[in-house]
Amino acid sequence: MVLMKLSDCYPNHSKDLFDGHDITNFSVYANDSDDNEQDKVGSVTSVLVDETDGSFRYFIVDTGFWVFGKKVLLPVGLARLNYDKERLYVAGLTKDQVENLPEFNDDLKIDNDYEERVRSIYRPSISSAAVTQPLLGVGYSYQQEPYFYQQNDLRFRSYEQQLRDRNSPQTSRF
Repeated sequence: MVLMKLSDCYPNHSKDLFDGHDITNFSVYANDSDDNEQDKVGSVTSVLVDETDGSFRYFIVDTGFWVFGKKVLLPVGLARLNYDKERLYVAGLTKDQVENLPEFNDDLKIDNDYEERVRSIYRPSISSAAVTQPLLGVGYSYQQEPYFYQQNDLRFRSYEQQLRDRNSPQTSRF
């Protein structure tokens, strides 16, 4: 599993994939309401893509002043997108969670241990009925915890498929 920034695998992503919306500038809010302005967490700086199949896995979020400029990963399945307002909403996200998340930086080697640290912070906010006990270490699969990695937004999934279509047979990337 290798994760790469969307801009590295498709530099024109905002124009071609997101219908002119630059998802990497969406504001992130720690609630699920369009009305609550005081809960702005930060902004999306990039999306991490699974190099093996082209799936979007994480938003990279710069928390700005909320947690003093820390960059963290947010699994794509936890977000609700509002394209008109260029916002991303995360129901139940707390400042404590963000403070406890491992910091992300561009030089970081993301391995299963790092991802498990990220997932373990978010798991308590998932409905206990939905949470499955993941197989840790060797054998972890993103399909084990679909609530983290399956985005229900059909538009977002369409963009993901467009990326796969643009990069399939001609390249070995997806």
